[in-house]
Amino acid sequence: MANSQRLIPLILILLLIINNVHPYKFGESERDAAIISRNLVKEFGIGTLVTIMNNHEKEDVQGYPFGLLDYFTDDCPSTGNPLLLLSDWQKNIQNARSNSWKASLMIRKLGKNDTFFPVAEPRLNLFGHLERVPEDEVADVQKCFLNKHPRARWWVPGKGHVFYFYRFVVQDIYFVGGFGDEHYIGYIDGDLYHEVEPDGSTYINHICNDDVEHVSWMNMQHP
Repeated sequence: MANSQRLIPLILILLLIINNVHPYKFGESERDAAIISRNLVKEFGIGTLVTIMNNHEKEDVQGYPFGLLDYFTDDCPSTGNPLLLLSDWQKNIQNARSNSWKASLMIRKLGKNDTFFPVAEPRLNLFGHLERVPEDEVADVQKCFLNKHPRARWWVPGKGHVFYFYRFVVQDIYFVGGFGDEHYIGYIDGDLYHEVEPDGSTYINHICNDDVEHVSWMNMQHP
């Protein structure tokens, strides 16, 4: 018994040394989340643009969120501010014009194989406002956009459609990295988001069966 008691301090010291050499890092930091967010904006080119239905719409839908899928690409050079090609006839433009050009853009990782598990993957909501791209920038922006979305060449300005390039100026970000016991969930500071650079990291798809999915859902945390 006495020998066992003498071993306890030694064990505690060894554990302290091990922890200092290999400190445990729980989940992702806000900075990690900012880099992942910039990667998503850089790598994936489709998201859901959301605005608030304006007062000129039918009364039953005024004030409701309205979202539709749209192509986007990261700014060129990369700034984290997405570029979009939008028509003045679109509801989102009409809504944004009536609300100080405020909008949000939801972006998520897109699956590439059968093991893709969407709720375990990173996604984010960008908060900001839309600004029409100035005429002297349109040529460069158009080249950048068509490199990402060549099929959009039929809708670029001057093709007979009332489309214009808009820059989504990001002010705030809400990020969900996956399940809360593993990944960062919460707001990302706007300055930090613009400060970091995308690093091209490839995300590993989560391989989940029904049992894993059930346990993961039970462990989700929503700050």
